[in-house]
Amino acid sequence: MAFRATKILRVAAANDSVVFGSDSYTLSEEKRRLVFSKTASVPVITSKALYPAPGSPTSYKHRVGHPEQNMLYGPGRWFHDRQIEVTYETDEDWKGPKPVFSGNLLPKTLEKLKAKKELRLGISGDSISTGLDASALVKAPPEQKGYPELLAAGIENAFGSKVKMTNRAVSGTSIVYGLQDWPKLIQSKPDLIVVAYGMNDVGRRDPKWFEGRVKEYLNQIHKDLPDTEIILVACMLGNREWIHTPLEMFTSYRDQLKSFERPGVAFADLTQVWDTLLANKHDHDLTGNGLNHPNDYGHRLYAWTMLTILGDSGQKSAN
Repeated sequence: MAFRATKILRVAAANDSVVFGSDSYTLSEEKRRLVFSKTASVPVITSKALYPAPGSPTSYKHRVGHPEQNMLYGPGRWFHDRQIEVTYETDEDWKGPKPVFSGNLLPKTLEKLKAKKELRLGISGDSISTGLDASALVKAPPEQKGYPELLAAGIENAFGSKVKMTNRAVSGTSIVYGLQDWPKLIQSKPDLIVVAYGMNDVGRRDPKWFEGRVKEYLNQIHKDLPDTEIILVACMLGNREWIHTPLEMFTSYRDQLKSFERPGVAFADLTQVWDTLLANKHDHDLTGNGLNHPNDYGHRLYAWTMLTILGDSGQKSAN
């Protein structure tokens, strides 16, 4: 678990198919792991299964340091049906950098929200921003939507403003797509745009190239819609063992995005959020497909980070 547990409140399958009784598990001595009994019907993924045979249906090339090996890949509800949710109380605080209120950088957005006026929200991004692999997209309980819908609903609940969202995200795209798609996104005349790329860009291993494309995109937005404000999102970490998401690149790409933070442009650092959580958790605790998409919990982290920037962090929870 991400934090030391002082009290276990609920242990259940992520798809709500079963709730585990307290007699099914014990809390480890360091209070960071649950140890299930041999009789508990807990889904198990063996270490061997993490590296399936090349050509198998739940696999994708290649493992870092072992290019002949494939990585476990299960889009849709494959991982969701095998993940366990633990709700608990903790006496620990968040150890990493905390998302902070950045409303001073988004004054026009905050002015609208405080006046309870409609906010036109634009989303420009890759597959993560389409909502993959949140349970709602595959009709799996609890049918939680992806972070864009969670963000819009969170804004409405926190501020009482209606949010009209236009989501132009497309799977498999890079920042280049954002530039190309801008003439279509501009038609919605967004007041606030979430720009979320990087997962499909880090494989280039060229942070300066990424910086240049982001700069082009921001310049185009400022030129065409000077009053529109922006949240730049540094993406989650991809699986540390997948060769196509080189771990050492994420911080460099994150730093390029951070450099653009200024009045009118806020920065949401999911890279640091993921890095902090992975100090105690496994990649597969946060992923929806095994490689580069968040699960339901991951999508909530995305929404929480951006809502904190806007001034509403929501309720404290641990998973």
